Amino acid sequence: MSHVQRVHLTVGQNYFRFCDMARFAADPARATAGGWWAEYEVFLKVKRAAAASATMQDYARRQGQAALSYAAKLYFAIPYEWGDCGMVVVARLTDRLDAFKGKGLTAYLGASDPRDGGAKYTPIQDPSISQLYVPELHLHFAKAFTIVDKGPATAFA
Repeated sequence: MSHVQRVHLTVGQNYFRFCDMARFAADPARATAGGWWAEYEVFLKVKRAAAASATMQDYARRQGQAALSYAAKLYFAIPYEWGDCGMVVVARLTDRLDAFKGKGLTAYLGASDPRDGGAKYTPIQDPSISQLYVPELHLHFAKAFTIVDKGPATAFA
C-alpha cells in the first residue's frame, strides 16, 4: 500500500471483504478472517462501477463470475492467483480495532493462473478508493467482529 496511515476503525460500522469462493468453501472461518477489508463507501463505489460498466459486466460474464467480483479485482489489484473475489463477507466491528489504510499498489504475480494472462495488476487510479489492512486479524476476528452477511458476490450486486 501507499499513503499508509494508521486508523481507528469505528465500532458499530460494517466492513466488507471479498474472498475466494473455493477457499471460503474449504475453510470459511479462515477466509473470513483475512486481513484485507473495505469501508462501506468504498464497497458502494466498487458496486456502482460494476453496475455501470458494460465492459466489466461482459468480461466478468466471459470469466463466469459476477461483475462485482471483477470490479473488486480491478479496484483492489487482486490477481486470480490470490483469489476470485466471488464471496463477500459483511462484518460489524464490535470491539475497538486499528487498521492500516492506504492506496493499492501494483500486484506482481508469483504462480500462474491462466486467467491472469501473465499480467501484473495495477489498481484503477481512483483517489477515493482505499483499502484496510488489519495485521494478524485471524487471531482476534471472533472478538472484534460479528458477521452480519455473507454470500456470493452475485447476491450483493
